[in-house]
This record gives sequence, structure tokens and C-alpha cells, in this order.
Amino acid sequence: MALEQSVLTADIIRTLLGEYYGLQVRSAERLPLGSANCYRVQTESGTVFLKEFQSGFSRENLLREAELVCHLKENGIPTAQFLHTQDGEPYLTYEGHLICLQEYVEGEASGYESFPPEHLTALARMLGRLHRVLKDDSLPVDMGAEWLAAYSAEGAAAHYDRMMRLAGERADDPNTLQLLSELQYKKELAYRCGDYAKYFDGITYCATHGDYQGCQVICGADGIRAVIDFSSARTLPAVWEVMRSFVQSSVRCRRDCTIDWSELCQYVSAYMEEFSLSEQDLAAMPYVYLYQLARSKYGFAQYLSGESEDREALLRFALWRTEMCRYLEEHGEEISRRLLELR
Repeated sequence: MALEQSVLTADIIRTLLGEYYGLQVRSAERLPLGSANCYRVQTESGTVFLKEFQSGFSRENLLREAELVCHLKENGIPTAQFLHTQDGEPYLTYEGHLICLQEYVEGEASGYESFPPEHLTALARMLGRLHRVLKDDSLPVDMGAEWLAAYSAEGAAAHYDRMMRLAGERADDPNTLQLLSELQYKKELAYRCGDYAKYFDGITYCATHGDYQGCQVICGADGIRAVIDFSSARTLPAVWEVMRSFVQSSVRCRRDCTIDWSELCQYVSAYMEEFSLSEQDLAAMPYVYLYQLARSKYGFAQYLSGESEDREALLRFALWRTEMCRYLEEHGEEISRRLLELR
């Protein structure tokens, strides 16, 4: 679900890699991965992974990511290391876009809805290992006190009103009726959302990947060969990353928008073999994720703006996230109870 059209062509890639890296390019294949534009590039020296970030992406974030993956590699977490230009930089700039090269890791990369269920336990353990390695690291904090204090139900509702007016102006759009229904639900949820903020009190925050899920790992017959894309790395509630990574990696969750509670408990148990969670963390887990989902307008805004390269996929994702809000509102208490039984 690339958010922007690529500014690259095979010829441009050939020129840039020759000029900045001294590499001779044989071929460049675009890959259907993530929100950035990604390419597998064959050079005379071997295969590399090229990533073209969205316009406006922060240089500071990219430099932090390059340092972070090096630190993780040194501590036993498999990652794809950054390649440096001939000037010693981990990126180049072209047409306002940051572009980087990384090691290409051979293995199986999953799509958003096709992560192999047999690797879920390994995915959970790897996240626990990540949190253990990063527990003393300092990264920018998200979903902290300022973020919680900044929430306004009235402000969120007004934003949904604006989106509904915009959707209503598109009578010829076959998605309009569903859009209006889902946006109305999110507007109503905005007024209930504040009730879930209390679950953030006293929970564990830690440095983490920030977008950890099945499509962010490379798997092989021997297990997980690399964790990729640390561009969203932040200090966040540990249980948010655990819950989100499960629901976005479980085939059943992505297909039916329901949670197999036994599968979730197995996932959390595997994670806790590497990193401990308190009773407060476990009780809060579904509600912390629900609160963030309830506040997010991701997918709807991009679809209505018409600026994204894959608007339909972003809309499907927004609809899935909205249905997950409904599910968590109905079943959050039972999920908390079952997770607490793991202690």
C-alpha cells in the first residue's frame, strides 16, 4: 500500500546507484511492500534492497534507524544492515525523497494477510527479544502523557463530520454509503474513547519497532531470518505492540476480524518467555490497542484525499480497523480476563 507514486524508474535507479554507490545495476524489480516504494535490485556485486521513502520523511529518523539496526545486529537480533554511499552516508536524496540501500535477506516475505500461522510463536518470541535488547534504549516517546492529554472528543467528532461531508459529495463513488456508515460509527466512538485512556496508567513503556507484524520479518525454513523496517521505532506501550502485531499477523484476524483467544494467549505467552508483562499490562492490552485504533483516521483520510497510489487497499484497511474496534468494544473484558490467567 504505497502512499505515494514512485519518482524512480529502472534507468534512474541505475544512474543513482552508479553515482552514489559505485554499483553497476543489472535489473530493478518493484516489490509490493509497505507504505514506501521498495525495489529488489540486482547488481554485479549481488542483490540489494532499495527503499524510497515518502516525501517529507525525516532524515533524523532514517539516521536513527541505521544506528538502531546496527545495534540490534550486535546484540543478536537479525536485521538488514544499511549500505553506505561512497561519501559514507546511509542514504541519498533524489527529487525530495530519501533513498537507502540495505542488505537483501533471502527468504519468504509475507503480504499483509498471508503470514504463515506456524511462525506466529516465533514472531512473538522475536518481539520479546527486541524489547529485552532495547529496554534501556532511549527513543522518542509516542502515546505518552502529552498524546493522551491532547485528545478532544469534540475535535475528533468535528473531523469525522468534515470527512462525512466530503464523502457525501461523491454520489458516484460506490463506497460512499459504507463510508458514511463507518465514519458515523467512528464519530460516536470518539465520545466513548476517553473512557479507555485510564488503561494507560502504570503500564510498561519500552523502545520498540513501532510497526511490528508478519510483513516486517523475513522467514526461512530455519525461522525468522531478519526483522526489517525500523523507520517507525519509538518508545511505546509494550502491550500495544504485542496486541497490534498479533491481530495484524493472524490470518483469522485479518480475514474475519475476530480473535481466536487461544491463539492470542499462545502468542502472548511466547512473548513473555522473553519479556515480562505485569498484571496491569495484561488487563490493559485490548483497551490500549482499542484506544489507539479509535483515535486513528488512517485509511479514511487517504482515500478521501485521493492522493494515495492504492486508495482501495487503504480503504479496506480502514474498514477492517473499524470492525476491529467494534469487536474489541464487545469482547475486551473477556480478552483481559483470559490474558490475566497467563500470570
